[in-house]
Amino acid sequence: MEKLKLLLMTFLIGYASTAWAQSKVSGTVTDNQNVPIPGVNIILKGTSTGAATDFDGEYQISAKKGDVVVFSFMGFVTKELTYNGQATLNVQLEEDAAELEEVVLVGYGGVKSKDLTGSVKVIGAKDFNSGVSNSPGQLLQGKMAGVNVTTGSGEPGSAVDINIRGVNSIGSSSNPLYVVDGVPLDGGSSGSNGLNGVGGVSRAKSPLNFLNPQDIESITVLKDASATAIYGTRGANGVVLIQTKKGKEGKTKVTFSASTGISSVARDVDLLTASEFREQTARLAPILGRDPDDYIDSANASTNWQDEIYQTALVNNYNLGISGGAGTTTYNVSLGYLDQEGVVKTTGHEKVTGRFSVNTSVLEDRLKFQANMTVANLADESQALGNLITGALRANPTGAVYDANGEVVTLAGATDNPVQLFDLYRDKAESKKVLANLTTTYTIVEGLDYKLNLAYENSDTDRIIRLYNNADEGGAYDTDQIVKTTNEDTNVLIENFLTYSKEYDKWNFDALAGHSYQTFNNESLRFDGEDFSTYEIDPIYNLGIVDGTSSIESGDSERKLQSFFGRINANFLDRYLVTASFRADGSSVFGENNKYGYFPAVGLGWKINEEAFLADSDMFSNLKLRLGWGQTGNQAVPVRVTQASFETSVNNSYTFNGTTVVNGVTSTRTPNPDLKWEVTEQYNVGIDWAILNGKVSGTFDYFNKSTTDLFLQVSAPVPSLTSSVYVNSEAEIINKGFEVALNVNAIRTDDFSLDFSGNISFVDNNITGLATDIFVGEIFGPGTSGETSSIFTNGESAGSFYLPRFEGFDSNGVEILSADSEIVGDALPSTLYGFNINASYKNFDLGLNFNGVGGVDIFNNTARAYSSAASLGQNGNNIFREYLDLNESPINAPVSSSRYIEDGSFFRLNNATLGWNVKNNGFLDNLRVYVTGQNLFVITDYSGYDPEVNTGGGNVYGVDFGAYPRPRTIIVGLDLSF
Repeated sequence: MEKLKLLLMTFLIGYASTAWAQSKVSGTVTDNQNVPIPGVNIILKGTSTGAATDFDGEYQISAKKGDVVVFSFMGFVTKELTYNGQATLNVQLEEDAAELEEVVLVGYGGVKSKDLTGSVKVIGAKDFNSGVSNSPGQLLQGKMAGVNVTTGSGEPGSAVDINIRGVNSIGSSSNPLYVVDGVPLDGGSSGSNGLNGVGGVSRAKSPLNFLNPQDIESITVLKDASATAIYGTRGANGVVLIQTKKGKEGKTKVTFSASTGISSVARDVDLLTASEFREQTARLAPILGRDPDDYIDSANASTNWQDEIYQTALVNNYNLGISGGAGTTTYNVSLGYLDQEGVVKTTGHEKVTGRFSVNTSVLEDRLKFQANMTVANLADESQALGNLITGALRANPTGAVYDANGEVVTLAGATDNPVQLFDLYRDKAESKKVLANLTTTYTIVEGLDYKLNLAYENSDTDRIIRLYNNADEGGAYDTDQIVKTTNEDTNVLIENFLTYSKEYDKWNFDALAGHSYQTFNNESLRFDGEDFSTYEIDPIYNLGIVDGTSSIESGDSERKLQSFFGRINANFLDRYLVTASFRADGSSVFGENNKYGYFPAVGLGWKINEEAFLADSDMFSNLKLRLGWGQTGNQAVPVRVTQASFETSVNNSYTFNGTTVVNGVTSTRTPNPDLKWEVTEQYNVGIDWAILNGKVSGTFDYFNKSTTDLFLQVSAPVPSLTSSVYVNSEAEIINKGFEVALNVNAIRTDDFSLDFSGNISFVDNNITGLATDIFVGEIFGPGTSGETSSIFTNGESAGSFYLPRFEGFDSNGVEILSADSEIVGDALPSTLYGFNINASYKNFDLGLNFNGVGGVDIFNNTARAYSSAASLGQNGNNIFREYLDLNESPINAPVSSSRYIEDGSFFRLNNATLGWNVKNNGFLDNLRVYVTGQNLFVITDYSGYDPEVNTGGGNVYGVDFGAYPRPRTIIVGLDLSF
């Protein structure tokens, strides 16, 4: 027992001496101008003990003599100091000039920023646009030169279009390839067509909605071919690389954020008021031989119908994250919840996301594992937006919404009361999404690594649309209708590649060689039904009540892509850079005679500031010339169009001499075994520069890219069993222009900092070699029959507006139009710009993001359909004040013309955030309270809701027909970590 007591006392004394040896050390971390740096990661080397600096750059940590304290922060050189027992340990970190040592993702690996030869731009989480963001594209709007991010609809969760250096295709989308943590996504958006004649087709949802913006660490955009060619047939429209957050070695860190906000329509369309409506209909009535009282509803009300369909919408967002690590293992876990009401009543977007990431290594770091998994459940509710929004814009302002009994009334002179659609129509969709990948890296010998990347993506979407008929109340919907669709998309990826790097005295290089195999499957099922046996049960919950005509359709498609790729980066004398890559893609969607496409690229770089003639100059901390060339492709061909297709001729039996011949098999598609990918060839010349120790930096790029072998569906040559066939056209789309970006760290003091950044780009789009004009953009609404708004034609930009030119009215009030249609507007902007201001004063920070476009037009089809004198006088529709013309006769129906082409240029305060950072109180590492405003104002001449609009979809640009208004949102939020 005495020995046990002695042993225990010895242990306690040893433990106490160890504990007493631990001391509290504190200090301040600053930059080379003695400005405090918040958020610096501090860790005792080889342990999990860590801390972080607060907003004033102050920290506190327990350490003992001999411990090595590591200070690290992005953009600064990591510093290691040995603790010698002092109570205060102040540290000054040195900046990496223009963050030149930062590793930038370039596809299948990374390269130091200073060694880039391609046109690549990366922004981190701290530079993202704040506020509600359903799609990562919204995070970088206005942040990058040459990248046009268009939020074509204000509906929650709707797709965001990203065009990088112009539009490249006629028959397919110009959106880029998205790659998340090394996994190229399918990029599709499951959905379905709505109900005939109801305007039930809402804009496609973003394929990236499953990602929580809070989980994104950085977004990298590869713009030129020398950077994108490594992705072969999918790189023609640029590549967006999304890197999610990973765990860091150190103590467990918990982050929590919560925000709530309100959204409202940023501005109403300027319509005639009820009194103006009475005045104008009284003026037109004698011309039409009508009684002015015929236009006035019996309620004789004064209704703003826009107020009746729109609401002040709530948005709530909550996020929880846990990360950390010790030894060779790090982890990051997060949960997110977003509930966003739409400004149109009964619309909204709700999602729950979860994400897990772990990194570990064994065998003395020779074998590394990285696993990522994201799961999401998305619920969307939409409306019959086409009918609802246009119905509110044209509804009689003297009509009442409800009668004395509180029932929705039918309006005089209008098809339907738009408010009634909230009861009649319902559109619900639910999507479940999984994205998982496992990456294994094994170091065979020093410098030589083998990597295996396995990935699985699955998206399962169910959508159901229901419409009750209202014919008994005098409405236009005389049939009950329901549509239920199911879509399942699956993406499986297997990649194997080797990387090798080697350094010599005067040069170094790294090489990559790999193989990729990826399959995409889509299964779909659609049920259509009419007439319901009862209204006591909503058919959304029981399809068994469908009592009338019904039909079922199904589909199944598969695409396969096998690829071989390689790349080499070489650096000579730390001045001369060479990057060369090559990819061979074999795709199942290509013709039998063109299964493989081949895509080479080369990039050259010259670090001029490293030359002897600038060695003694302190002016440039970076001056690099970049030259790039490469070829990329677009494989967005509809599945199986290269193959013949047949069907039984059940309803197409052949009749000869009065006798019906038995049913047989008929051809429905003409094959083209020679069909191949579109080819985009691009040249790029760029200069990166930085002066004043990197405090002022910028880039300049000139690019010229041309796309050939364009996909087109044309008339099949005679003789042929079908009317059309897919071919590669000899036409060419050329995009050329230049981009300028500037960053200025203007002021750095102890209490105040001020930064500016801005970018502008000019793009010229032109088509040549087209054998025949291609007309797109069918114009919907009254008074049309197969008309189109846009054209692809030689000598003009893609999707230019092609309509008769409006020259005013004659003495009888009839429109004077040109004899033939002509180019009357540009649907693509020629100028894009954005600039940002970031400032901080003591514990407060302010961020402002502005963006705009110039040289672009919009076809206001909503005004064309419902805002003429004929629409007002003959149909009793309200009209845009912009289109009220006393010279116009109500007798003649409106004609699609340049009268409805409007200037779509705008300047917008896209985002503004004011934050207050609370000093570390010992428990919390960080506490921040902020208020954010989105879409605070827009300066434009456009008469619609918002000039950033496109309801055309596909290869149609700049068309507005009942577009969902883009809201203005004010958010109050809280971020904390401990």
